[in-house]
Amino acid sequence: MDKKNQEENFGRQYDMEAEDFCEEEDDEELDEDDEEKEFVFYEESGGVTKEQAIEIIQGLSFSPDAPMGVVGSNDYGIASFPNFVLIFFNGDKEHPMQIEKRLFMPLQGIMQNVGFYMAQGDFEAAADCVVEAIEKNADSNENWGIYCTAGEIFWKLREMELASNMFMRAYQCSDCDQKAHVLCQAAATYCIMQNPNVGFALYHEALQEEPENLEALHDLGGFHWDMGEVDKAAEYYFSVLKKEPTYYASYEELSNLFAQLGNTVWPKPFMDCFEQEHALAPDKLAAAEADMLALLKEKQ
Repeated sequence: MDKKNQEENFGRQYDMEAEDFCEEEDDEELDEDDEEKEFVFYEESGGVTKEQAIEIIQGLSFSPDAPMGVVGSNDYGIASFPNFVLIFFNGDKEHPMQIEKRLFMPLQGIMQNVGFYMAQGDFEAAADCVVEAIEKNADSNENWGIYCTAGEIFWKLREMELASNMFMRAYQCSDCDQKAHVLCQAAATYCIMQNPNVGFALYHEALQEEPENLEALHDLGGFHWDMGEVDKAAEYYFSVLKKEPTYYASYEELSNLFAQLGNTVWPKPFMDCFEQEHALAPDKLAAAEADMLALLKEKQ
């Protein structure tokens, strides 16, 4: 058998052993009348210490969804979990070592794992994984995307205080080139936490960073609507569409606002613009704004 086939067979063998290892761990949890048992990890496996293992796999990335095996001077089998890997050397799967991903994986590899879990809708695993990226990046004032992604994950988990901290950390990074966006994310988070004063301030800080930012203007429309200030909400939504007629989210909000005010003419055309992604002609947009102002005046 040639060397290539030997390596392929070895990889298949260790794929099976890594899978068996995971199954054995699951089986142990069911033994002894389902008593809760703590799995033991070791500082050495197959004659390889943990420090040596980290050196051997330094700079490598492992997919979260499949175990793997590698042949070389030190062969190993490995199974990847959200924030660590389990590894055993030279067939010694009785002595697995646990190695945190931040100790050997590059940031890009860890963030790819984060993306994998997010795509699967497993935000608990994504959170465990992104924490590894944050800890690996602890000494840097760059990589704002890590913190923005972390904020989005914690938002999904309804950990709003953590989410707001992550968005603000992203804003403070020296390489952040979407400051208005992360400030809007932070503002929305504070509003959910029943702190509209901070939210309002952050929205306006976003506009100070980027005075023409459409996201900030649109979100301020939503903020004022939530505060019961529908006149200001309408003003912001129309200001967005006058700057960019293809910002379709504002069409949806104006459709809902027209409907709330009892108008029967404009809800459907605006919703059609949103759903079909086509812009309203400038003359029709001006006519709709005039009708909105008349409706608001009637409601005063």
